[in-house]
Amino acid sequence: MEKAETLAGAVPAEDSEKRALLKRRFYDVSFALGFLCCLIPGPFPQLSGIASVGLLLFAAISLFDDNLYLYTALFIYLRYRLLLVGNFTAYRVYSLILVARLIKDFPKLRLQTVHLPALLVFALHCFFALARLTNLKRCLYVLVDCVLIYFVICVVVQDKRLLRRFLFAFMLGAVASGIYGWTSDAYTVDINIRGAGAQKVSRNFGALSDSNFAGLIYSLCVICAVTVKGLPLWLRGVFLALFTVMLLQTASLSAILTLAILAAFMIVLKYRVRSVGILLAAFAGAAVILGILLAIPQFREIDAIAGLIIRLDEKLSYITRGRLDLLTTGRSELWASALNILKHESWWKLLIGGNVVTVNYIDSTLMDLACHNSYLQSLLNFGILGTLLVYVPMLSMFVWRLIGHCATPAGYKNEDLTMIRLCFVFAFIVFGATVDFFIDWPYLILYFV
Repeated sequence: MEKAETLAGAVPAEDSEKRALLKRRFYDVSFALGFLCCLIPGPFPQLSGIASVGLLLFAAISLFDDNLYLYTALFIYLRYRLLLVGNFTAYRVYSLILVARLIKDFPKLRLQTVHLPALLVFALHCFFALARLTNLKRCLYVLVDCVLIYFVICVVVQDKRLLRRFLFAFMLGAVASGIYGWTSDAYTVDINIRGAGAQKVSRNFGALSDSNFAGLIYSLCVICAVTVKGLPLWLRGVFLALFTVMLLQTASLSAILTLAILAAFMIVLKYRVRSVGILLAAFAGAAVILGILLAIPQFREIDAIAGLIIRLDEKLSYITRGRLDLLTTGRSELWASALNILKHESWWKLLIGGNVVTVNYIDSTLMDLACHNSYLQSLLNFGILGTLLVYVPMLSMFVWRLIGHCATPAGYKNEDLTMIRLCFVFAFIVFGATVDFFIDWPYLILYFV
């Protein structure tokens, strides 16, 4: 009798588990089909509208499941490539679906209050600075996108399982970007190498808008492929091969240097005291392997490698000639222009900012190009007060998490996720010395995470 009661009580539990498993598989298959839609616009641009509708359909199906947040990782890459009608993007419709889900989840959401000062700064800049350069509708779009990614990250990081899946979706998005770059007619930009005669280097930026940004994202994907637990070994190898090729094709020396810095940072986080010997061995091994590969003519003739070698030779020639302006690819001139603007600002504007020098919108009366430095960019846009409100909370949280990581014995549960979060913020800090981040929501993921 007791056995019968036990079995009778187990049946509903088993049925519940089966239903939960089927439900999980249903939403995962929906996401997989949505990902396949992301592979269409590159090779078949005429089907971009159909692919966009398909992706939105699968996202809408996931309205009541956490998989809805995973689609954000895909739109990091394809927000401008998946078009419905004219220039109207699928991302804009997805953002409305996302708003509906966030309203439902808001009562149980744990906000990261440390980032609220930054959101306040972004809001003030949109309404009192950006509004003078563009229209209110675009200002609202910019601000809403920043707020949405903040809430998405708040949801994702409070569930470790969801965070792992989000990072997996982040890597899948990079794969879609690479396929877009390899198949689309408008995937590269040729740059003239002034120090190398009439040679040109093709830089593949995939579905992203800039080779340096693409290089940064692909570098982070390399780190994720190595660090995130739960990936099958074969898939980890495939990801590493793809992301390495895609990174090399960007021909971004700053991104490759950033990857080296991030890799060293991750080794220190992982191995701590032992990291000194490991870093020395890794550096020596990398130098030997690189020397052997460069000595092989066939290797040097690979387009991506040849482009990097040309660019590296160019940079080395500028060092011997003392041409800092050419060594930094014109960045030093932009930095000087930004500093000159700050030097002649009134004390009030220096304090609160009010200029518009962002990734997407630039006041041409101030600068023709973005200043390629997020710190100078922040001072121009947000002033000293705004810059402090943006950077001090982020740096404080970074240091706090770093201390917590170092104070906990190695190998603790979810160590890989803590390391990834530290790495993303570290990338924001390091790469910000050469590029602009504000105010563009995909790159604020590095800030908010």
